[in-house]
Amino acid sequence: MIRWADLEARYQGRDAFIAKLLGIFTTAHGSFAIQMREFTATGNSTDVARLAHSLKSSAGNIMAMELMDLALRTEQAARRSAPEAMELALQLSDELEATLLEIEARQPPQG
Repeated sequence: MIRWADLEARYQGRDAFIAKLLGIFTTAHGSFAIQMREFTATGNSTDVARLAHSLKSSAGNIMAMELMDLALRTEQAARRSAPEAMELALQLSDELEATLLEIEARQPPQG
C-alpha cells in the first residue's frame, strides 16, 4: 500500500504534482497485471523480470514500498529462473491491483 504521509512529505505542497504522478502510474501500469499473468502462464521469466523491473522504480516514486520490494524480489527471482519467480509474479500482480484500487479510491470525484 502507499505510504500517503511519506508521499505528501516527499512532494510537500505539490498536490497537483502528486495527482499527476499517480495518474501517470495508473496509466503506465494499468495493464501490467494482465500481461504479468500471461507471462507467468507461459513461464516467460525474461518478460516477468522486465515487467517487474519497470514497476520497481515507479512504485518507489509513489511511496508504495511493499510493492517496490516485491517487484525487486520478483525481478531477481525471474532473472535467476528461480522456482518461486512465477508465484512472486502473481503476488506482484495482486499487489499492484490493490495499489491501483487504493489510488482510485483517493482520487477526487470527477465532476
